[in-house]
Amino acid sequence: MKKIFSVALAAGVLVLTACGDNTPSPKMETAGDTISYELGMSNAPSEAELKMYLSDPRTGSDSAYVEEFMKGFREAIEAGGDKKKAAYFAGLQAGAQLKMGMKQVEAAIYADDSTKHLSVKNFLAGFKAGMEGKRTHLKIDGKLIDRQTAMMDVNERINKEAAAAAERKYADNKEQSTKFIEAKSKEKDVNKLEGGTLYKVLTAGTGATPKDGQRVNVIYEGKLTDGTVFDASAQHPGPDGKSNPMVVGQMIAGFNAALKAMPVGSTWEIYIPYDQAYNDQQSPVIKPYSALIFTVTLVSIEEDKKPAN
Repeated sequence: MKKIFSVALAAGVLVLTACGDNTPSPKMETAGDTISYELGMSNAPSEAELKMYLSDPRTGSDSAYVEEFMKGFREAIEAGGDKKKAAYFAGLQAGAQLKMGMKQVEAAIYADDSTKHLSVKNFLAGFKAGMEGKRTHLKIDGKLIDRQTAMMDVNERINKEAAAAAERKYADNKEQSTKFIEAKSKEKDVNKLEGGTLYKVLTAGTGATPKDGQRVNVIYEGKLTDGTVFDASAQHPGPDGKSNPMVVGQMIAGFNAALKAMPVGSTWEIYIPYDQAYNDQQSPVIKPYSALIFTVTLVSIEEDKKPAN
């Protein structure tokens, strides 16, 4: 059972009782009675948790409507074997889930501009056309598209609009990152790798350089240009308690480029442009279009283990 629908029966009963609802007292006469009651209890978060759920903007509701939630919840539970009602409630559930998905798309393509929304009318028209297998009103390259084409095209459109929205919203950060890399490129002893990542050798190593696919052990610290540390090997070290194991080629482009140029034993400070880092992607700490700074020590390259003869 999905957690999102595992909500407060017990707490909700208290709310309804307070409003004059004639909820019957439970009877524990059979094993089924007990199981029924315990299922309700075990799936019941607190009333506060239910209010928190309703307050989530993606639900489109508000914490003040606990009673309305419980009304719908109770009707769905009591529908029993009524297939007509079951279909209706299934539609409500599917619609609510898709509405939450639309909210997430809106946040991405409109950069959290709460005044802009996707068209519910168009969504429903497209949903009906897709369900019935009809060609839609949308043309691509002069041809009306079908459901399969829409499925292949929509993510590309969303990604394109989301990237444009992020670029508008984080234009200042993009400019600051570009200026930071330009300034670093002019500093003494700073070198440039293919792709645009810069580096300064702090300690010159004399060992081998790793290749794509090889497992290496690295000590590192990652910072934003304002000095904020967002990651470090010390936060999740490997078996030696110091370095972190990783596979060359599976990191961000700028980090991979530096690793493949570093001899074992080297310590470099690397400066990664946003397009060699996370570009327009966002995390809780790293804004889109952020240049990154890493201090990296390549400790060792793990030898391929060959089976014994």
